[in-house]
Amino acid sequence: MDQEHIYSLIKKIRDNTASEAEKEELLNWYRQKAYQDAEFPESEDSVGDFMRARLNSQIKPAGRNKRNRTWLAAAAILILLGATGVLISRFSGKGGSDNNALSKVNDVSPGGNKAILTLADGSKISLNDAGNGKIASQSGIRVTQTANGHLIYTIKEPVKSKVDSDQTNNAPIAYNTIETPKGGQYQVILPDGSKVWLNAFSSIKFPLSFAAAKARRVELKGEAYFEVVHDQKSPFKVQTEMQEVEDLGTHFNINAYADEASTKTSLLQGKVRVTAGSKSTLLVPGQQATLTNDFKISKVNTEEVIAWKNGYFNFDDERLENVMKSIARWYDVTVVYQDESLKNETFGAVTTRFANISTLLKIMEQTGDAHFTIEGSTIKISKSRPSPSIKNNKPTN
Repeated sequence: MDQEHIYSLIKKIRDNTASEAEKEELLNWYRQKAYQDAEFPESEDSVGDFMRARLNSQIKPAGRNKRNRTWLAAAAILILLGATGVLISRFSGKGGSDNNALSKVNDVSPGGNKAILTLADGSKISLNDAGNGKIASQSGIRVTQTANGHLIYTIKEPVKSKVDSDQTNNAPIAYNTIETPKGGQYQVILPDGSKVWLNAFSSIKFPLSFAAAKARRVELKGEAYFEVVHDQKSPFKVQTEMQEVEDLGTHFNINAYADEASTKTSLLQGKVRVTAGSKSTLLVPGQQATLTNDFKISKVNTEEVIAWKNGYFNFDDERLENVMKSIARWYDVTVVYQDESLKNETFGAVTTRFANISTLLKIMEQTGDAHFTIEGSTIKISKSRPSPSIKNNKPTN
């Protein structure tokens, strides 16, 4: 299969237009490629190990170059198909039909496009329940929702009447707030055309009209990725509890969850200035500013940072406590540690965000010392591993 055909299949999968036969064709190609390149192709266990090792090496920045595009395509297949767990099961002989049956009975579904829009008058609209098309209109702003769960804010033509214009100028600034619950995400297009992707359990507050507010300033809680329409005369600013980020022509990600020890700002394109009190720092692409008591600047894998926005998890030697915070927000589950020392264990995984939680936990069990038990909406984590696969127990009354 040539690369052009491979990428056309990947595009179909990304666009949700691929047939089951095309998905299987892509998966079979990947398996065949793994057998060809593995050191001991006669051993399925060794091929499985080879596939995981090769994938892990390709998701690191040093592994990205033109010669590795085929293997990056293979990584994309795992991400898009959510096939990592399937492949591990097939190659290692772990998992099995009994466990899959249990997963169907007692598992946790992934999050999706869910958000609450709070209008300036205090009324609330459930965006996952609202139909497509126009859902609200106020102060010259039309709010619509598209079929793929995006919000679009469109500024209407200003009123020509001088009396109406004076009334508009003297009116108090109106703000809207969009918040995602645990298990929710949403994309918003602001009145100036800037795009915002909200991660789970996050919110953004913004003026209905940046012109009326005389400033492009928004307030963020949680995590969001921004693609800002640059305007040198009107800087775009994001205010969080600990800092302010000013756009200088930018694509950037801010992680400012209240239950995290620090606020992280990662720059993908352009420049941003991050300010906290009297301290300020300027970022260039590929840098991350971590704010606790002071700023710490470091290089960062930006693809890992925005993996959530692109629809997958990418954990690279991450502490289990941090991994499970991300998982808990997305799947809306409670995490209980039966051995507190496990919080410091490190894990690595690359998989889709749109599979049931058992798929991700199976992968993590294969790569670490933790054992996960699903009981309703609670994930219990222990050191002991009574079986090589996840145990699913129905919650007891």
